[in-house]
Amino acid sequence: MFQIILREGITGGFVGPTLRQMVEIRGDDTGASIVHANLKPESKTEYTSQVGTLAADQVQTLVSSLVEQLKSLPTEHPTGSEDIYGLDTSIGFFSDDFQWQNGGPEGCSHGTSSNKATDQQKQTFGLLAKTLVQLGEQNALQNSN
Repeated sequence: MFQIILREGITGGFVGPTLRQMVEIRGDDTGASIVHANLKPESKTEYTSQVGTLAADQVQTLVSSLVEQLKSLPTEHPTGSEDIYGLDTSIGFFSDDFQWQNGGPEGCSHGTSSNKATDQQKQTFGLLAKTLVQLGEQNALQNSN
């Protein structure tokens, strides 16, 4: 079993962050469900959600690629201190044998992290985020508000 969560809108200040978009993928080697939620225009709390599925071959390719690349990327320290990738985006990957998350569960404050991302690491992270958003857009088809 695994869970992947992408969240856009993780940086806050005095007021907590406002999530603009979320992609969540849950499953195992046989397939996965995917939810893609977007903040409704002019709202800070209402989302339009779409749901769908990923086939086993898509899941296996995604998981192996994601784990391999995330292992080479730093996370901020302390957790939630700074958006070290500069994209206002968090990726979380959780399975029995691998866990990785940037941005902390409550988003990022305007603190300073002792870990920093290189330009190459920022580019890799950006491509991973783009891939997850595209999966959400392409595979989450049925409206369910």
